Amino acid sequence: MSKANTSSVDTTDGYKIAHQGKEKKLAELAKYVQKGENPTEQIVNARKIAFCALNKEKAKKRAKLAKASRKKNKK
Repeated sequence: MSKANTSSVDTTDGYKIAHQGKEKKLAELAKYVQKGENPTEQIVNARKIAFCALNKEKAKKRAKLAKASRKKNKK
């Protein structure tokens, strides 16, 4: 498999971080797979909940970084 980035900058750490994030998201979704009367509806709702929780976590992290950046620029 060839890399998408052909520049001289080493981006292997970025690829590793992206892969870990993807694995974490898939593991989180796998917890919510249920079987019942209407399994597709349950899976869809569980995925919505899981994605919402992950997005909320990401938003908190971004807000924290933005606040730190504003504080740094203020000095």
